[in-house]
Amino acid sequence: MIEKRKIYFRADAGPEIGYGHYIRSLALADMLKQDFDCTMFTQTPTDYQLREAKPICPVVALPNDNSKFEVFLNHLNGDEIVVLDNYFFTTDYQRAIKSKGCKLVCIDDMHDKHYVADVIINQGMGYSRQDYSLESYTRLCLGLEYSLLRKPFLTTDNLQSATRAQGSIVVAFGGSDPNNLTEQYIAALLMKPEITHIDAIIGDSYRGQLSDSPIVQYHKNLKAEQICDMLTSAEYTLLPASTMMREAMACGTKIIGGYYIDNQLHDYNTYAQHNYIYGIGDMLLPPTIQRLNDIQISDALFENVIWPCAYFQHIPTRFIELFKSI
Repeated sequence: MIEKRKIYFRADAGPEIGYGHYIRSLALADMLKQDFDCTMFTQTPTDYQLREAKPICPVVALPNDNSKFEVFLNHLNGDEIVVLDNYFFTTDYQRAIKSKGCKLVCIDDMHDKHYVADVIINQGMGYSRQDYSLESYTRLCLGLEYSLLRKPFLTTDNLQSATRAQGSIVVAFGGSDPNNLTEQYIAALLMKPEITHIDAIIGDSYRGQLSDSPIVQYHKNLKAEQICDMLTSAEYTLLPASTMMREAMACGTKIIGGYYIDNQLHDYNTYAQHNYIYGIGDMLLPPTIQRLNDIQISDALFENVIWPCAYFQHIPTRFIELFKSI
């Protein structure tokens, strides 16, 4: 029996910082686990993190202080592929991993440092080699065709013809939502007679006021299958430019999209320019909520919106071939 090559995934998460990096790294591990020996390394994993990883790969818990960086390095023998996915991994830390003899893959959507990685994965659109400071040998895998989607979102064929509940909308602003955007936008949606049901996805640390309206239902710590079912049965979604926006694209739902932090701005602008979403801009600004009040959410709002389904075909095969070539 041929021993599978090891891939060590390194991503932190939690109620305060959100789960996006961890979940998308797990999505990649799920695509690769049949061909590689995958392990996730993460700081003090929550029960939710452990539950999400259980059917995919083992989890190694790291300390919740700066010693986690050295502890992870001590796990490396030099024959692994290391996948880093958090903003705090410096160029020097990349070099420390490379000096062990490991191959290095960085999942990046900020391009805010020099990279010595063998491969950079950025699922955003509109980037090129000129946007990065990197080594001559570094390979770039850019665009929606490298979307880090979880398994349920990779098998969503012909979803535009799915039966959807008229007037239903999914609202999600990430695991922590420190600005209570969920509360503000639900209040705006409740003023719209065309909206008949609201599913709000919130995180463990959400502290906003929960609506007592009978048409609002709140959901925490959903499995990927549950989110996929929700996105394929809803008529609309209201989302920032995030991992879930790509999942909503794969599910063929109509997206009202915006942004509220800097690392969402590029994706938002690109999706809006390509007519993949109906864009409303900076979701922190009161005029944006007013704009939502002023529009009627109906099919007519999306008459120029395109479903970018071609990008989401053959993604697992593309990643398997990539990692076999590293």
